[in-house]
Amino acid sequence: MLRTHKWLPLAAATLLATLVTPIAVAAPAGPLAAGGSNYDFYNLTNGCDREAYGTVDSFDRGRDTITTQLRQMYDAGQRRLRIGIFHQHGPDSGTVMDSSTGDLSPVDRQQLVDLLAAVKSAGFQEIELAFHPQGADDPHNWDAMDDSAYQEDWGVISKLHPLIAAAGIPYRIDLLNEGMPMSNETVLRSYAQRLWSDYTGQFGSDDTVGFSMTVWIADRATQLPAVYGDNPPDLFDVHLYGDSWNGDEYSQFVDADKKMTELGYHQQWIIGETYFDDGTAADGIRRAIADTGRSVRYLTQWPLTRAQKCSDVDQAPPVSYAAFSAAGF
Repeated sequence: MLRTHKWLPLAAATLLATLVTPIAVAAPAGPLAAGGSNYDFYNLTNGCDREAYGTVDSFDRGRDTITTQLRQMYDAGQRRLRIGIFHQHGPDSGTVMDSSTGDLSPVDRQQLVDLLAAVKSAGFQEIELAFHPQGADDPHNWDAMDDSAYQEDWGVISKLHPLIAAAGIPYRIDLLNEGMPMSNETVLRSYAQRLWSDYTGQFGSDDTVGFSMTVWIADRATQLPAVYGDNPPDLFDVHLYGDSWNGDEYSQFVDADKKMTELGYHQQWIIGETYFDDGTAADGIRRAIADTGRSVRYLTQWPLTRAQKCSDVDQAPPVSYAAFSAAGF
């Protein structure tokens, strides 16, 4: 969410030569796997209002529509999804779920289970679950650590983890959407350090991307050692939204890759968010992959066009994927 491969046998002589002569393997010119969308909203009122249509919180009400949309997205070439868990210390809104007990309600837990079952049934091959605490639960807004809110956030993650792991789909977890701090965000850094320690202490690091990174990624990359210590995840999630202030997707990618390389981080990336069905983004990201050699696993578009007709979301459902498919994503 925007914040302001078949080989042929070699002749014997050639095979012998390959055993003694190293062969340079070219970096991939594109992503390694087909991507898809952030699928968090199945409708919009008046083209902008998403709140009543959360794919988790309103799954029961939108079950038939969501099931149809998942099939349409799959038929459009999408194979991977990113699904947000929006929660708050307050009542359900239709998208944001009540986590006041340190867990979702039994109804909302079952709606998550049912959505993941529908995603699996539609044929999707992989998912990322991203946690989006809202309001007082969102550490982006804190002036100091809030232990009660932290415990609520950690409770939601730790109690939903078994449901996600039992869904039968390869998955990764983003512990806090766009939660990798900038160098001047000391409270957010403390939150991320604590959550990384608690999560990896209980679940390890194999099924998480840690904390996704939004614009000014090169600065955020300087905080990777402070947050992860000597135990970073083996896959990072970065968000690329080109504009006149932050630079285009190509330059953001290249700058982030340069800083991570300088710091010794060579992990694969997921492009977790970028503009919806956008040819400019697709071209810039693909060129950056080729020019840097950074391995990108896949890309999931966010349902907001570059025109930004609404503040956060202006497309639902996110069926079209043509621009990214045409570029090999």
